[in-house]
Amino acid sequence: MLLENEDGSDITFNVSGVKFHAHKLVMAARSPVFEEEFFDGMDEDNDEIIITDMEPNVFKALLHFIYRDSLMEDVESLDTSSSSVPSASDTLAAKLLAAADKYGLPRLRLMCESVLCKDISVSSVANILALADRYNATDLKSICLKFAAENLLAVMESDGFEYLKENCPLLQSELLKTVAGCEEERSGEGKSQSVWAQFSDNDDTNNLSVRLQTWENCEGNQSLWIQVSDGGDASGRNLRQES
Repeated sequence: MLLENEDGSDITFNVSGVKFHAHKLVMAARSPVFEEEFFDGMDEDNDEIIITDMEPNVFKALLHFIYRDSLMEDVESLDTSSSSVPSASDTLAAKLLAAADKYGLPRLRLMCESVLCKDISVSSVANILALADRYNATDLKSICLKFAAENLLAVMESDGFEYLKENCPLLQSELLKTVAGCEEERSGEGKSQSVWAQFSDNDDTNNLSVRLQTWENCEGNQSLWIQVSDGGDASGRNLRQES
């Protein structure tokens, strides 16, 4: 196979001391980033590229995709047999998703999204949501938002949700908007309304803490209640729009 055969290779990638031989035309044909690097901005006499922001096994998986248009088995399998299962951000699929975003490979991005979708759970969804947002994985992001909204109480107890609160405030806001949208969809009452707009009145929301609870009325319909506290006073509001 061309990938395993070093004959005719004209570029070498040095990834943390591990060298990979490749072909400029193949790499450039698959990735606009490599095309620009090889034929627009690179010294023609330079036949080695040093990569410092990627692990060798990730780059190997990247080359596998570029040459074979498929994922390695290591990427597709999520090993949960180990007693120390890696977090979503530490999986090969997540790291390959970052590589897909870096090198402009939309098909590889979609394939990694598909793998990561299989790993979505109450404990992992917040971390996967952050990954999806960071690396422009729009389909995966939408799935994570919907899953988190439908399992919000449990998700809010996870370590990943604490990470979102501290590092991704815009994502947390998007999640609450998705909750509002799901509630409106279930109730069939009017259009979706921003959760923040319902209780912030355009004031600063940085210091607000939010508690969400579900309750069931006599007809068996569930509704979502948000209790907001700014450190002292607390107020509650039903997400369902009043008629």
